[in-house]
Amino acid sequence: MCGRYALYDTAKSDLEIGHNLVGKNYNIAPLAMVPVIKDNNNIELVRWAFKVAWDNKLNIINARSETLASKLAFQNTKRCIFIANGYFEWLSRDKSKIPYYHTFNDKLMYFGGVLNDQGACIVTRESYPLKVKVHSRQPVLLECKDFRRWFTSEHDYSCGFSRDMDVYQVTSLVNSSKNNSPGIIKRA
Repeated sequence: MCGRYALYDTAKSDLEIGHNLVGKNYNIAPLAMVPVIKDNNNIELVRWAFKVAWDNKLNIINARSETLASKLAFQNTKRCIFIANGYFEWLSRDKSKIPYYHTFNDKLMYFGGVLNDQGACIVTRESYPLKVKVHSRQPVLLECKDFRRWFTSEHDYSCGFSRDMDVYQVTSLVNSSKNNSPGIIKRA
């Protein structure tokens, strides 16, 4: 979790997000340059791949909230917030993987994240029971009122409002990061 997400409509944000900074991307994959909110509420582009000093080839895209404080890799990091319209997860059924899109439809999603000088990764937690059980993990979702607590490390990783997400199956177009069109987020 979370291996792909979408950011295409920043008008739904309470923050001022320049469209020229983010563009429209319906299929953001790891290693992409993505906008994150930093502690000063500035939005900057960073690489979605957290690197560690002892292994430059390692690209960490997710960090478990349960071990964030104890893992050596995440010591001396700063907190950040990813901006999204929704994210994708794949349901394993028999020998196939079926993609599902998770969204709030009418508002942006904000994922808790950590970053260093090399890049950033999304912080995850155990999934809340949703309408469709797709994956055991989900991003730590934040509301604007949670930002200060996230940046001061006082947030408890709870995000019960995520139960309100709309979760639906989409086409396999999302499986290739070369595909980037509104059709990726349409119901299958």
